[in-house]
Amino acid sequence: MGVLKACIVITGGPCAGKTVTVSEVKEDLERHGYHVLLFNECATELILGGIKPFGDNSISVFDFQHEVLNLQRYKEKRYFDIVKKFPEDTKCIILMDRGILDSKAYLGEELWNELLIKNNLKEEDLTNQYDLVIDLQTVAAEIKNKYNTTTNVARFEDPENAIDVDQKTYEAWKNIKNFRVVEATEVIEEKVSQVLNIIHDFLDMNEK
Repeated sequence: MGVLKACIVITGGPCAGKTVTVSEVKEDLERHGYHVLLFNECATELILGGIKPFGDNSISVFDFQHEVLNLQRYKEKRYFDIVKKFPEDTKCIILMDRGILDSKAYLGEELWNELLIKNNLKEEDLTNQYDLVIDLQTVAAEIKNKYNTTTNVARFEDPENAIDVDQKTYEAWKNIKNFRVVEATEVIEEKVSQVLNIIHDFLDMNEK
């Protein structure tokens, strides 16, 4: 069976450069001989499919995050099971655009705990699969004129809300093992370079 070298989560606030970063990371890791399983953001998948917490024919934020949580858990299980089906010399990395605790950022502590109770879950049981979490700071926090909603058709936050979500994302993830933060930069290539350095340092350390 294939060998899972790491499950890596790229998270952050809106307009933090996640899409570009995930794409660049995938290409880089593949050049270094890894087989990358790309896990696309569940919230965007649902919004593009017509299930959304805003606009016409919307559902509540709680109900939306309930769907995100369950889709996330189902897909994660499938991805981890699929790794086992590859040839035994396959070095696999699961690269995730957001993870389970992003729902906490959008719900807040009280509703998040309500969601856990509704699904008979404990937070500590939902994050053991993540080996490295990298939090990208939104450009809205430091470079407001760079913030826009055109790079993701599922993005609906204004700059102030983006900053709020960015901070809540940090709070949701900050206690996870191997948690790293990459601050906003004027040039996305600089942020990508920092992310790649973090990932390669982590992989090199775990190869020893």
